[in-house]
Amino acid sequence: MNPFPLSCRGAQIYSQIVPRFQSLDLVQRNPTQPDLILQIQTITLESLLGQAVCNESMAKATKAGLFLILDAWGEAHALAQELDTIEGSYWHGIVHRREPDAGNAKYWFRRVGHHPVFHQLGCEETRQTLPATVAFDHIVQTGAWDPFTFIDLCMACDSGIQPELKMELLTLQTIEIQLLLAHCVQHAMKP
Repeated sequence: MNPFPLSCRGAQIYSQIVPRFQSLDLVQRNPTQPDLILQIQTITLESLLGQAVCNESMAKATKAGLFLILDAWGEAHALAQELDTIEGSYWHGIVHRREPDAGNAKYWFRRVGHHPVFHQLGCEETRQTLPATVAFDHIVQTGAWDPFTFIDLCMACDSGIQPELKMELLTLQTIEIQLLLAHCVQHAMKP
């Protein structure tokens, strides 16, 4: 589901990015679609959202998420790093998880603390959308989403220790990014 208002430029950019989710790996690869990366670099926050920005940090966090989806590591990292917010730390954590740099990712997730997206990620509705639930059940074994366990499982999968979890982890990563992006868009447009 497109998190942007349908009439804004962000909705058009997002619709071009959505197919990218199909090839977004657990580990960052080479950036794709340089034309979209350039569009995101040069678009104003107001044009991206189609209205006045009420929360500039959330709007910049939205851009960081779009860069991340395109595997534009440098751009996503730079924006996330300049944001001294929970969302900036969250994007920063995902960027480093995908680098892969587990220690750095965990540092940023410690700065996140508990994020509203965690509730949605750890709920039964998310569980029901997964191709399998081995990783999910391990991640939420304490009753709540544990981003540190998610990092560990992504690292184990990438290193070949638990490759059977890849499809489930990819699905969870996609859901995570979509939820965080929608959260940032929503809060960028309202005070």
